[in-house]
Amino acid sequence: MHNAPRADQEQSMIKAVQAAENGQNRPLGRPPKQRDQRNRILREAAQIIAQVGYEKCSLARIAKGLGLSAPALYHYFPTKQSIFSEIAMFVVCGIYDYVREGLESDASPGEQLRVMMRRHAAYFDDQYWMMNATIAGYAGIARRDIQGLQEFEAHRLRYEKLLHGILRAGVRSGEFRTLDIKSVARSILQLLNITRWYQPGGAKSAVDFAEENFDLVYRSLLASGARELNLPGS
Repeated sequence: MHNAPRADQEQSMIKAVQAAENGQNRPLGRPPKQRDQRNRILREAAQIIAQVGYEKCSLARIAKGLGLSAPALYHYFPTKQSIFSEIAMFVVCGIYDYVREGLESDASPGEQLRVMMRRHAAYFDDQYWMMNATIAGYAGIARRDIQGLQEFEAHRLRYEKLLHGILRAGVRSGEFRTLDIKSVARSILQLLNITRWYQPGGAKSAVDFAEENFDLVYRSLLASGARELNLPGS
């Protein structure tokens, strides 16, 4: 009887993961003009959150940055929490879809890992402020303000499992040495988290850094005697 609450929680998480995989619980389509204004609000809010932090970001500050009145902003988002929640869901769904789209089933695990790291970085570059706001907010107090946190976590775990699957396939095929899959995956995701120091428009793009990091990671994962990929510069 004492295990019933935990079992219910596990069932809820399973349903959330299934919903994430089936693309359920996503916002319905909106008229183009309304959707464009919502996107403007989200991107302005994301930049403010990334620059000054979630706690210092306010609806008044967002409205001022956009040249909107407070009532006009409230028409789209009633609270700061609702704005951050939509930013976070946009990112966690968008990066999974973009990375998954580039993975070819007949590619080797090493090739898939390279594609995943490069496309993660490309998405980061393209959605720079949205990614920064999500990472900064999720790591701090804003995490508890995410509306639909369980669904967000299901999407986040789905992305991690995508990486876990690539690493496991590499071990099974003999391309990678025996690994602690979860620990290695966490390390790779940390390497890809360049929010604290990366600025777009520099001498190197986020993809350039991902390529360098992949080279380091791949050579450390490679099993003895396994055939290496033909990497750039090798």
